[in-house]
Amino acid sequence: MKTPDRADSAPPRTPGPPGRLRRFRLQWIGIAGSLLDIARRQLIKLVALAFAGLSIAHAQSGGYAFVGIADWDRDRHQDIIARDASGVLWLYPGMSVRGYSQAQRVQIGNGWNGYAFAGIADWDRDGHQDIVAKDVNGALWLYPGASKRGYSPGERVEIGNGWAGYTFVGVTDWDRDGHQDIIARDTSGVLWLYPGMSTRSYSSAQRVEIGNGWAGYVFAGLTDWDRDGHQDIIARDTSGVLWLYPGMSVRGYSPADRVQIGNGWSTYVFSRLIGDWDRDGNKDILAKDASGTLWLYPGASTRGYSQAQRVQIGNGW
Repeated sequence: MKTPDRADSAPPRTPGPPGRLRRFRLQWIGIAGSLLDIARRQLIKLVALAFAGLSIAHAQSGGYAFVGIADWDRDRHQDIIARDASGVLWLYPGMSVRGYSQAQRVQIGNGWNGYAFAGIADWDRDGHQDIVAKDVNGALWLYPGASKRGYSPGERVEIGNGWAGYTFVGVTDWDRDGHQDIIARDTSGVLWLYPGMSTRSYSSAQRVEIGNGWAGYVFAGLTDWDRDGHQDIIARDTSGVLWLYPGMSVRGYSPADRVQIGNGWSTYVFSRLIGDWDRDGNKDILAKDASGTLWLYPGASTRGYSQAQRVQIGNGW
């Protein structure tokens, strides 16, 4: 991811009938023995593969924290990046289908325990998706991607500090100026826009308050949910109701009213899991339920409930 021994195929000589029958019998005994040896070798291989499969299934079960969804390897399909309980970072390549992906996961990092993820975006505008995350000390780091299924050779770069206590909403071009921005909530429930500048360094742009009263909300993420050209916020309140907060591409408060787009979301994990997963032109939500099953909730680019049925796309999460 050996080649068995060949059976003896030497042609028999042609003496009288009694000797030919004896050699014929011995030849078949030899062939049968070789076939049994081949079968034994193949059985050993199958058993080994079975146990390997069980090990993989066990390694992939439970305890994942999602980094986000993006076309990480630039193959035009949205992928999932997630951290397992041991701190290993995995790429789960998507196939733009409403169902299970057949692509094998790929390890792309290790030592990620303790990090809180802002999201995935082309932060430095070099054509590759990057990871933005804060460490336990509150330092904000850019991990440049390289659009490959494997470790990125790029060195991480510090792009901020003092982020302890902030909850990330996500990373996107909120004000539509061509640069990726960070939106985050402070401990008092105020929502802040931190404008980016597409550089591998600190941004000199001043933060801007864009909301208040956000304490208690759990963020699904940022995306142009209604396909009006503006980035929006999707979040769940304490009663499990899912809300769309339409954006206006401004550095300030949006005057648009929020719209309910779902209910019964209390037990789901979905932070940073928004993207056009099935490539139908509409943004979707991926969510993990309490049993570790991963679901695709197809969107319809509307300010309201989607009529599309959810589809199971994974398990063991």
